Amino acid sequence: MIRRTIFMVILIAILATTAQAQLTRGQQPSRTDNWEFTLQTRYVASQDKQNDNGSSVSLQDDLGWGFGFAYNFNQHFNLGMDFSWHSINYTAVGVEEVTPHSATSYSSNLDTSTWSISGNYNILKGRFTPFISGSFGWTMIDTNIFAGYGTGCWWDYWWGYVCGSYPTTYGTNTTSSNLGIGGRFELTPKFFIRVAYEQSWLGVDGVDSRNVFRTDLGFQF
Repeated sequence: MIRRTIFMVILIAILATTAQAQLTRGQQPSRTDNWEFTLQTRYVASQDKQNDNGSSVSLQDDLGWGFGFAYNFNQHFNLGMDFSWHSINYTAVGVEEVTPHSATSYSSNLDTSTWSISGNYNILKGRFTPFISGSFGWTMIDTNIFAGYGTGCWWDYWWGYVCGSYPTTYGTNTTSSNLGIGGRFELTPKFFIRVAYEQSWLGVDGVDSRNVFRTDLGFQF
């Protein structure tokens, strides 16, 4: 995590220098009334959680992906929608409620996918600007732990309307939110890079917030 933070600081410094050089040679960018599209990486730090009954979970760090689009109402404010996903390796220990309290250790991937409404406020009008961001959305979580079989009917391309059983896994759907700060660097009138640090929360009891380091490659049109 420390190395990741140092890398982000160096990247910000390099891009800020480049953006300043571009600014001295050209005119101020115009974001007003323009749409933008971003390709995103979202690095989440590792996290350990220990409960009083002896159960625990250890989440590894992970590089997730996403994309989004937004509309710039003026030089400062844009509003849009983001889509992102992770597949996080984890190790967990479950403890039975009945006596004796035997423990079971297991590991798998925690798959999450999120869509959210997001907003950014660019503090400055220039090619380099710090910004603050926030989002609120919906996250689907799959633990990939086998939970039995379900039954249902669906439309199959080859066989038409069919019914049958299928394996299910434990998971949940919940609200999610993020708050972040970062910097935006407009290297050309159409291309920009955005880096940010975010705090992410899920609407699940007992789940702590997570640290997210984010880099976006953006195209304005």
